Amino acid sequence: MQVTVDARVSAIHQPTLHSLPTELIERVLTFSDPRAVSRYAQTCRFARRLVYEPKDHFLWRELYLGRPFDDLRKAVPVPSRHPLLAVTPCYRHEFGCDASAEPLRASPWQSELQRRIEAEAIVTSGDSNPAQLRRAFETFLAAVDTALPVSKADVGDDGKKIHSRSETLLWLDHLLRRTRVLNRAILASSAESANESARAASSDYVPSPTRELRSTTTARAARPGTPHIPSAFEELHQLRCQLRAYVALAHESSFAADSRLRMIELRKKSRCFVYDMRKYQPETLWGPYRVVWLPRSYASGSSSVGPSSSSDSSSVYGNQSASDGSDSAMSEASYSESEDDRASSTASANGTGTAPALLVNWEHVEHILNVVALKLRDVPHACLGFYKKPLFSLEALRAYSAVGAFEREPHDWAGVTGKWRRFVCFMDYRDLYMFNNSHLPPGPHHPSFFEDPFDEALRPVELYLSLIPASTYFSGPSHTPYDPFFPSDLPTTHDTDDPANAGSAQPPRSFRTLYFEGHSHGPHASTASIRGRVGVLADGAVRWQFVTTYDGRMQWSAEGVQIGHVCSAAGIAGIWTGARHEHDDPAGPFWMVKVNDDLPAGVLNTLH
Repeated sequence: MQVTVDARVSAIHQPTLHSLPTELIERVLTFSDPRAVSRYAQTCRFARRLVYEPKDHFLWRELYLGRPFDDLRKAVPVPSRHPLLAVTPCYRHEFGCDASAEPLRASPWQSELQRRIEAEAIVTSGDSNPAQLRRAFETFLAAVDTALPVSKADVGDDGKKIHSRSETLLWLDHLLRRTRVLNRAILASSAESANESARAASSDYVPSPTRELRSTTTARAARPGTPHIPSAFEELHQLRCQLRAYVALAHESSFAADSRLRMIELRKKSRCFVYDMRKYQPETLWGPYRVVWLPRSYASGSSSVGPSSSSDSSSVYGNQSASDGSDSAMSEASYSESEDDRASSTASANGTGTAPALLVNWEHVEHILNVVALKLRDVPHACLGFYKKPLFSLEALRAYSAVGAFEREPHDWAGVTGKWRRFVCFMDYRDLYMFNNSHLPPGPHHPSFFEDPFDEALRPVELYLSLIPASTYFSGPSHTPYDPFFPSDLPTTHDTDDPANAGSAQPPRSFRTLYFEGHSHGPHASTASIRGRVGVLADGAVRWQFVTTYDGRMQWSAEGVQIGHVCSAAGIAGIWTGARHEHDDPAGPFWMVKVNDDLPAGVLNTLH
């Protein structure tokens, strides 16, 4: 009996995990898998407080850094999104917070780690649930934004080779390649299908060829009377297209038969999209954009959403207001969804009306990159062998990975100054006309038009650009007029000091509009002058716009989007068209990238 009592007393006083100091317990947990830590938090109240109500970021920071991810504290700022379009929280402004006596309600390390673990579980499960996939895609794009930037010490002697890598982008690349989630079919729900059927009665509605999820922004944006926030399905489609554009066919191999077949079909589909002249309208500034209409109350104090007064946009969109009683404003009612109803109620209550917001159409950008990339793979010249592989990998999305990124001026946050190589694709004008206007079977815009032996032309153009003051830009005749979508100053999501030198990893406090000029050298020794600007759209994307002038006459206009982070090696993808946007003006895709080398003599004149 005495032995039993002694055993019980000994068991009561035997050391347990919770008898250790709290700091030591946290240290032990840092060596565990985050899922195991979450299960430990469910064992008792003490464990839950220790894991989810810590006094500092130590535990979750170590758990995060124990995974194959980049240090979030080294991430650089990205342009802000409009408040109604911001779907992904940004935690970088919280780093550097000192430990305090008050428990932290949410750790940025914890939030980002949990999101990435959840996203990985979603895409590996094989499920096509739209809501879950949207969360996963948003997490992947946020991971790109917070990827480790390139530092000056990482750049090789040739100015192109990067000696470091991003662990986050490596994780993302392996995950997308292994799961093939970007090729997974996503079917709209029955509710979305019903809404699409209702919209089919519209005169400007173009039905999708399949039931696979498609973007409907173009049709809906044509009715600017009522505020329109993109639907969840619409945004899911755009998120997937953005990730596809970032991958840029890097997961397709020319040596695999099934991959070659996919690229053949994809090339026809992308050509049909890019060379369809119906895609280029005044509302989208003849570029790879889409327009949404947001309440003006949200636009006050921010220049990221269209003009600040109705007269500014009347030339393109008309003077629209939620209370103007116009037919176009009333007709929007039959196309409303839950997001539209909430936005409409807000606008009506405040009596503010709407303002246009220009966003990137990532579906368009994806097809642009497909057309240019697959054309470059056909180039027989050995001097362009570098471009016969994928245009870029996810590593090229890193901030300051572009050539000459550390030779720029401190205020040149987009890395404009320097030499660029622009690859321009275009169809013979007769082919372009027939594709868009044929009355012969099977009719216009049919994929069979692009069966072999069809081929478009390719021209590399060398650009030499430098920054100029805004006064110089507007003083010359060769520029586009006032553009309400170019803000003069847009705040960032991260409050930092201006860089002390050009080699700093931090861009300026705000992404102010940059103006530039230069000249280009193309085929047959033709030289042209260039004038343009770089700014930020409402969704935080970096927009490039410039015009090309020959002999004092503006001939071509270009609208492009930065791929990846600021100063990334992935370059700019966009659309060229006639500078005066006349009815029969052609259009086509281009991709341009920063370079520090020269093409051999004669190559500009021999490519086709």
